[in-house]
Amino acid sequence: MKGLWLSLYCPLLGLEVLPGNADGPRVLLTARGDRVSLVGPVARRAGVRPGMTVSAALCLEPELDFRAPDGLACQRRLEGLALWCSRFSARVSLGEEDTVMMEIATMLDYFGGLSALWDGLHDELSTLELSVVCATGHTPLAAELLARAGGGCAQSEAEHLARLGALALSSLRLPETQQARLQGLGFRRIDDLLALPSDALASRLGPALTRYLARLTGELSDPSAAFVPPSRFDRQLEPGHEIERVAGVLFPLRRLLAELEGFLKVRCLKAQALSLSLYHEDGQQHLAIGHAGGEQAAEAWLELCRLRLERVTLERPVRRLRLSVTELCSLQAPPQDLFHRAAPRDTPEALMSRLRTRLGEDAVMQPGLRADYRPEQASCLTPQVFRAGHAGRRPSEDEAGGEAYDHRPAWLLASPLALGEQVLAGLVWVAGPERIASGWWDSAPARRDYHVVRWPDGRHGWVYRDAESQWWLHGWFG
Repeated sequence: MKGLWLSLYCPLLGLEVLPGNADGPRVLLTARGDRVSLVGPVARRAGVRPGMTVSAALCLEPELDFRAPDGLACQRRLEGLALWCSRFSARVSLGEEDTVMMEIATMLDYFGGLSALWDGLHDELSTLELSVVCATGHTPLAAELLARAGGGCAQSEAEHLARLGALALSSLRLPETQQARLQGLGFRRIDDLLALPSDALASRLGPALTRYLARLTGELSDPSAAFVPPSRFDRQLEPGHEIERVAGVLFPLRRLLAELEGFLKVRCLKAQALSLSLYHEDGQQHLAIGHAGGEQAAEAWLELCRLRLERVTLERPVRRLRLSVTELCSLQAPPQDLFHRAAPRDTPEALMSRLRTRLGEDAVMQPGLRADYRPEQASCLTPQVFRAGHAGRRPSEDEAGGEAYDHRPAWLLASPLALGEQVLAGLVWVAGPERIASGWWDSAPARRDYHVVRWPDGRHGWVYRDAESQWWLHGWFG
């Protein structure tokens, strides 16, 4: 299956998923525990190699830190890397136990070419705390073998075949008996096999090897199962050390948010609310972070998380982080036409989200209306609410109390001001009366006759007469 594929090979995955001192002489044992299967950089400099017995390795480095394999942790980490890769490709596959593949031929125009995609990918990889070797290939198998051989970037099929041909036969992931037989026949490089006619190769060495090479070169289709993200995003991360300061939470959190972005892009969704849990020795702290209109980008969520964490004091050093999505919304593209202007990056939803995250949920309010004809009861302050696709909702006529609100002032006094006969004598009566008789069901009944009046200096006010014939000023018109 020819095209352009990119392989991400994690040579130290089995060690890097384990907690502890990553700078020490760590090695990973086999499942039986009698030999070394994976060697960290410090132990490798001491001469320890995979396949050694435990006693031989200890002779070279007495302070070796032996670790048992954790297959479940490796699988989770690889799935997290696949989610992360979904930011760069719409088709991601899990390769071997330490490899992730992604198809990139269809993404080159989007990222501005292979060089731009390659550079952007490596810039992002530096934040993952994971050793990754990348390579391109014209088939998935070619990309995987080239990544295991040291990596590299090329776009043409001819260059990929040339690099593959120069690899030693030991690069092929073949059974040991078949490897020995090929070497006994004098084959040293992959080119030696590719130079033979497929019929002759199949008759001498069997059809399985011929099919393997056909998959490698692209003569035989080699489809791989696409990675299917989970239906719900809920990821955990254990940093290599305890986090004692709030600012230290942001670095590992960046990785979880990058995985979240990949999850949302694959699902064509936006997240509106996240739950961040910080686990320590005696318990946990739970934080809620929201975005008014929904967001995909990891950087936008990182800013909101940073603002939220500024109001947090860690009770204990953090040992584990957990990030989950508690509210999702659909990804709706804004309507566009020939004269459509690009949407601003700083939308009202984003601004409100930052304010609420920084100041608190109850610090940002919006004026609202209640279905009550009493002016002092008709308006209220409610938390600012946005939903994807629209910012807020205009109150209906019933909620606004009918057309009478067209004749009401925008500025109501906190307490009505009593008016004397001398003031009333100088007023000009513009409109009214409007009778309001309401509130009989609660403890604040109102029976008033409202008028719009003009003061001698031109100001317009809203006055009413109560049941005791006393006149009051209740508000001013703009």
